[in-house]
Amino acid sequence: MAAKESPTVEINPFKRILKMPGALCGGISTGSDKIRSGYGNGDCLFFDFEHLVFAVADGTERFPWASRDLLQRLAERLSRSGSPETARDWKDMMNNEIYAGQKYQHKTTFSAVSLRREKEAVTLIIANGGDSVVTVMDGLTAKIRRQTGRNMEFAGRSREIVEVMEHRVSDQNVRVLLSTDGFDDVWRFCLRRSLVGSAREVLERVGLDGISEEIFGILEGQRGRFEYDDVGFILLDPNVVKRVKGKALIMGGTRPFEEECYRQQYTPQVYDRWIPDAQWDEQEEMLAGAGIRVLKAGSC
Repeated sequence: MAAKESPTVEINPFKRILKMPGALCGGISTGSDKIRSGYGNGDCLFFDFEHLVFAVADGTERFPWASRDLLQRLAERLSRSGSPETARDWKDMMNNEIYAGQKYQHKTTFSAVSLRREKEAVTLIIANGGDSVVTVMDGLTAKIRRQTGRNMEFAGRSREIVEVMEHRVSDQNVRVLLSTDGFDDVWRFCLRRSLVGSAREVLERVGLDGISEEIFGILEGQRGRFEYDDVGFILLDPNVVKRVKGKALIMGGTRPFEEECYRQQYTPQVYDRWIPDAQWDEQEEMLAGAGIRVLKAGSC
């Protein structure tokens, strides 16, 4: 019997996007004013393919790396002890180990989903603090089935995360979107200008793993025509995302000098290419220059 082929996860360092074919995509883009003013990118994404935990965080303009610090702490906890099995355990972990370590001035949002596979369903453990959002939607109609509310429980300012829930899904058409508020800016602009059609039309026209590239193309094509904040999002199919042992990364949460290096050095002629996960370790330094940190198993 042929050996089972391992799923592939790919990163494009120039576009700062990631995809698992047919299952997941995500990416970050720096806000228009922040590019002009030389600020960092406060939006940060966390992908843990071993524990099937995915998260977004949005730090402030003054301390954009606060989001990366928070997600780094989460990565270390998962690497050390694995992912909690219940919403209650997730809440305890967040309050006692993740939120507790965040400095007051390092305010950041936090939105995460942990996938727990069962025989005929997937249980989503959803955690949310601040004004980033987790949306559970129908992958055919784009109808929202569940969405976290925006609140004031920011890491760094709140001692506890309030919203942690379990949501069981058995429908094969479910999609999960984790997004920062900058994603809303872009989506509203697209709707006003009729650039992409409705959410339903986008899901029909573009494969799930191609949506991050679609968003990147819109931002590049419309540069200078509208103002938007940092953009960060992850879109996934919880029934299709595969576990990949030892693969995790953090993307974004960059300081001003990191953004300047990226903008000056990362040209499309050299860096607009897909790098499969089998090459991440040997390309670690190059990916880091784009604000993408590959996490080593057991040594986050």
